[in-house]
Amino acid sequence: MSTSPLNHLKSQLKRLRDARDGLRLGTALTGTFFWLAGILVTWFVLDYGLNLSPLHRLLMMVASLPVLIYGLGRAFSSLQGWGASLIETAITVEHRHDIDGDLVAALQFEQGHAIGSPELQQAVVEYVSQLKHEINVFAGFDSRQVRNRLLVAGLIVLLFAAASFFAPRRVSVFLQRMTMASVSYPTQTTIAAIDINGTPVSLDDSSQAATLGYGSPLELRIACDGVLPKRCRLVITDANGASTETFLNPNSNQPSEFFYSAARLIEPIRYQVFAGDAESPELSVEIIPLPTLKVELAATAPDYAKNIQLSSSSSSTQLAVLAGSDVTLEVVADRPVSPPTLTLRRGDSEITESLVPVGNATATWKLPEAFDALNHVQETIAYELTTVDEHGLSPASPIRGTIRVVPDRLPSVSLRTIHHIVLPTAAPLIHYRASDDFGLASLTFHLEIHRGETAPRVVEVPLQTFAATSPPQTTIEGDYALDLVPWQLQVGDQVQIVLTATDFRDNAAEMRGESEPLHLEIGDESNVLAAIAEADKQSEQMLNELIEQQLGLGETP
Repeated sequence: MSTSPLNHLKSQLKRLRDARDGLRLGTALTGTFFWLAGILVTWFVLDYGLNLSPLHRLLMMVASLPVLIYGLGRAFSSLQGWGASLIETAITVEHRHDIDGDLVAALQFEQGHAIGSPELQQAVVEYVSQLKHEINVFAGFDSRQVRNRLLVAGLIVLLFAAASFFAPRRVSVFLQRMTMASVSYPTQTTIAAIDINGTPVSLDDSSQAATLGYGSPLELRIACDGVLPKRCRLVITDANGASTETFLNPNSNQPSEFFYSAARLIEPIRYQVFAGDAESPELSVEIIPLPTLKVELAATAPDYAKNIQLSSSSSSTQLAVLAGSDVTLEVVADRPVSPPTLTLRRGDSEITESLVPVGNATATWKLPEAFDALNHVQETIAYELTTVDEHGLSPASPIRGTIRVVPDRLPSVSLRTIHHIVLPTAAPLIHYRASDDFGLASLTFHLEIHRGETAPRVVEVPLQTFAATSPPQTTIEGDYALDLVPWQLQVGDQVQIVLTATDFRDNAAEMRGESEPLHLEIGDESNVLAAIAEADKQSEQMLNELIEQQLGLGETP
């Protein structure tokens, strides 16, 4: 195998090319590092000095992008000439050593890329090979600048490492803030905690708003650590953007705590705390409407009033029911709530029960199946409902209502007759009238027959009975001829007649109403005629008085 006379020179040129590529890469990398480090230092100085908000930080980063792109372009421009060929490298050596193209020509002749006679090519190659010890291809090559740049980069890395070691919290906070996190740099004074109505507020995530019910009081507690300030400054911004500044003095018993209170909060607010050299992120309080409960009451009338058309349900908190009714209660909330608690009060007694959900819903609730305190209601019941929603909020006031029992009145009964003195065998005509608010079940005459000093004889005469399946009879009026023959009355006997009306109660206890007693006297024909004559005189007198009133007679002018 033949050896080229230019092998040594070609080897030197390759080393020179690789060295130059190394310088270009080192320059590009260190330049990139310097620009990135400069941008980070600039961000830190601006952010730490001005305590930029997330929006301002984002704008700062966007504004620095053109500068960063320009710097990276400058840094990577040093890679120009990367991967040059041996011919291109030889041209630079010729220029440095003032060789008139012989080196490039020799390389081209050896590679067969040049045109010329073989004798000329051989002569040029031999001439250049004899110069290999005289040509120093590395003449003028200087790597000190790159070494210095690497040294400076190393020093910067050491400074960053020292900063991370001696001030890790600041470095960590800076990196977090560059991701738009709402964290603050360490200060001499630290806002350790903020509580709203006893609930801790997250200082790491300002997007998590505290929640209060509409009209709820606000109790704000601020706890500080480190160098305690003499007072805190609280800035509150309302929904319209108006800000109010309040200075808080430390608690006398606990100097590290500061308190602020508002009796009633009805609109959302944003607030920020400034304590010493520390400040909290801008936090917010959202107002949530208080939960509302709708009570649905329904009553099943007792059997005796099944056929009566009554209002059997109500969407208000009040319901009037008949005695003996079964009442059901359903509660509909405007949002998911915990099981409502029902408290029933009858006089001095009190019963408490938790409602159960209807199906899988947590906004509709009903009484448990086994709860029977509202079955067969006989007296007025007061009730109260309480609950809380997922935010711990309750209705503005407990839901209170009354289940009022409407009593079933006694039947009303009346009797009258024209003649009160009758013969023993007569059948006096008695006019009767009976009424009940829900229906009559039966009418019965009760007779007491008095004769001298003997004990009275009691006789019952059924008048009418109504079946439960028939339409309710609320009013009955008529005339009844009471036959006295069956009781073998004698002149001088006294008969007291009372009409008893029983209302329809079916399975419940019956209620009876009685008329005023009607008295009959048993007499002979003369007694009856005298009574009739007396009645005729009274009728005539009444008729004359009526005629005079109609004609205006007897009036004094």
